Amino acid sequence: MLKLLAANGIDSEIQAHYRLIASVGDTVGMHTHDFYELFLILKGSVVHVINGKGQLLQENTLVFIRESDVHYYERTDDCDCQFINLSFQREVLDDLIAFLGEGFPSERLLGPSMPPAVLLSRTEKEYVRYRLDQLSLIPQEKKLIVRAEVRAILTDLFSRYIKAEADHMDLKGVPEWLRTLCNEAGKKEHFTQGTAALVGLSGKSHAYVCRMFRKYLAMSPTQYINELRMAYAENLLLNTDMEIVDISLEIGLDNVSYFYDLFKRRHNLMTPHVYRQFGNIRR
Repeated sequence: MLKLLAANGIDSEIQAHYRLIASVGDTVGMHTHDFYELFLILKGSVVHVINGKGQLLQENTLVFIRESDVHYYERTDDCDCQFINLSFQREVLDDLIAFLGEGFPSERLLGPSMPPAVLLSRTEKEYVRYRLDQLSLIPQEKKLIVRAEVRAILTDLFSRYIKAEADHMDLKGVPEWLRTLCNEAGKKEHFTQGTAALVGLSGKSHAYVCRMFRKYLAMSPTQYINELRMAYAENLLLNTDMEIVDISLEIGLDNVSYFYDLFKRRHNLMTPHVYRQFGNIRR
């Protein structure tokens, strides 16, 4: 079986390689490798055969491939597929896991027989494409700058999308009360009221709720609520003409500066105003 080596295709200084694959016909057959990959399907669909199982992947799917995975691509009967591929060395992932710390579910990414595959919304797909496209704008001779940008992008995408999918893949041990609480928290009338409302819904102590969120979801109740708030704010920015200050109030934040801070942390320093402009341009 073919084994692709980082030494033959990845610049040792950049530690990553970015490319646009225009057709399934441009891919190799069954193979494994000694590096990791992220790929994003831009158009069409593809049968991804990995570790002996076939997956039908559609447009907007983001997939993480581990170095031990054995895979190849087959064209579907209906259409071809175009996707972006970012390959990166083992050291890059090791550093990323170390940076994100013990709360990052690395064992749930690397252990299961099947890797995580995340179906993104159209807006999320365009955001991921925008982030990856930044690599093509940096002169390749500026290798250390490209290397730094690769790590910034991977930190963003893993913490935003891949981690969430890993958490979703490992919900078997989550207590039923916590599942119910998370479902209730997703309702606007609850997440806009903040953490106090979440704890009140649980019927349990604040300290206990915090421990359980850390144990099962690897985040605090406040972080969970703010993720819901930001997701709702993104929808309002793209689909309404509401003023940003009104959106902040709508999601339960009367401190607009805090809203900006949360939003920029989630979107790699992109402000709500720029996010709205970017979303409108991509439509």
